[in-house]
Amino acid sequence: MKLKFKMSRRALTVLAVAGLAGVALLVSQARGGGTEEAGTLDNAAVRACDDFAAGAGRARSDTARLALADKVTASAAETENDAIRNRALELGRRADETNADWRTASTALTKACRDAGWRTP
Repeated sequence: MKLKFKMSRRALTVLAVAGLAGVALLVSQARGGGTEEAGTLDNAAVRACDDFAAGAGRARSDTARLALADKVTASAAETENDAIRNRALELGRRADETNADWRTASTALTKACRDAGWRTP
């Protein structure tokens, strides 16, 4: 007796995505348990935090948010502070999302800046 087992494309896709998510979770855990340290506040980190603080109040449209995120991400790309660099990248990914997504990313970047010792100019 031969048993046939056939999965639909959708089931295969769901299984593949779940597998990739599991691998990503394991890799992130292996790299540091999923938490980032505050890190040091170097010149590039200060510039990224200052750029964000200066433009956040005016960034109400998607276009303004994207422009601000580009500026902040460019500054953060030069920092050794992983938390600020990662939060700046997340800000860029959320720039054209919902207001709640933008606020969440903004709050996370501000927290990373403050945790590293940055103070509002």
